[in-house]
Amino acid sequence: FSPQVDAANTGRVLASDAAVFLKRSGLTDLVLGKIWDLADADGKGILSKQEFFVALRLVACAQNGLDVSLSSLNLPVPPPRFTDTNSPLLLSSTASSDVPWAVKLEDKAKYDSIFDSLNPVNGLLSGDKVKPVLLNSKLPVDILGRV
Repeated sequence: FSPQVDAANTGRVLASDAAVFLKRSGLTDLVLGKIWDLADADGKGILSKQEFFVALRLVACAQNGLDVSLSSLNLPVPPPRFTDTNSPLLLSSTASSDVPWAVKLEDKAKYDSIFDSLNPVNGLLSGDKVKPVLLNSKLPVDILGRV
């Protein structure tokens, strides 16, 4: 977590700290309340890292005109945008689709399915599983080694 949302470095985000941070998204209090309710499903008033990521995904969904619902979590959206210049998630005025290294939204689902087909464990893939896929790219081995 960033010190902006977890100043005490507890691995959790209190409702008050999350509210201040999420307000920087420019979304209405009504929408932010719905996001909080979905992220804090058991109503404990504290978000774990995973629950905070759910909140961030829902912010991104809302900012891109998608429903604020758990069913929207797997839809391809660019990262959420925040107005605070200290935010690690701040995007410049350049849309992510204009950044040459950014994955285009239409390609994200394809890459997600490739990733999922390799049977990740706890959301991670070993080098042994990724190597054959990277070799299919036909890039020179020295470049793949750097990747």
